[in-house]
Amino acid sequence: MLLADDFFLIAHDDRDGRSRLSQRAVELGLAGAMLGELVLEQRIVCEGARLRVINREPPSDPLAHTNLATMVAETQHREIRTWLLFLGQTAVDAVGQRLARVGLVEQTQVRRLLRTTTRWVATDINLPAGRVVRLRRLLTGQEPMRVADTTLAGLADATGLTGHVLWDTDQTSIRRLQQAVGALPPPLRDLILQVEAAVGDSVLSQRG
Repeated sequence: MLLADDFFLIAHDDRDGRSRLSQRAVELGLAGAMLGELVLEQRIVCEGARLRVINREPPSDPLAHTNLATMVAETQHREIRTWLLFLGQTAVDAVGQRLARVGLVEQTQVRRLLRTTTRWVATDINLPAGRVVRLRRLLTGQEPMRVADTTLAGLADATGLTGHVLWDTDQTSIRRLQQAVGALPPPLRDLILQVEAAVGDSVLSQRG
């Protein structure tokens, strides 16, 4: 499963599709995951607070293809934060539609008072729960973690999802996560740090 798909399923309730985080945190996490897909595909590289395209060959996934094409067309924008904010604007719908195309979620409309909200609900409630359990097993050392798994765990931690995955606040697992993220290749580690900073700034702005 692609990085942003995994993050999407973990970040939303398995029964009603409700977000487990603030809307902005979900958007930034998904945007970071989409950038992470391009890093893992060796199409872009993150260097500190900036990124650059290193391979213009289109990825096989249509959404990743679109994201890369946009970056190629807008090479003057190199700040990771800029791309997190830009991609975050449409991230929920973009990843939701990708999951819907393969039948893993379906779009529903929820009416509350005078507002109608779009949610993406899993067609099988066991799928999101299974992705959470899988990530928990990785963090507790029951299964080996690949680079993509560690990136997912790092993004979950950067956006505040760790408490949902490690509901008993297992300090050993938290230390294992921190060590694993610290050992990631610099482009992925830098990306996670930028997502964490962006989420922190959004929290401060909301309080202000």
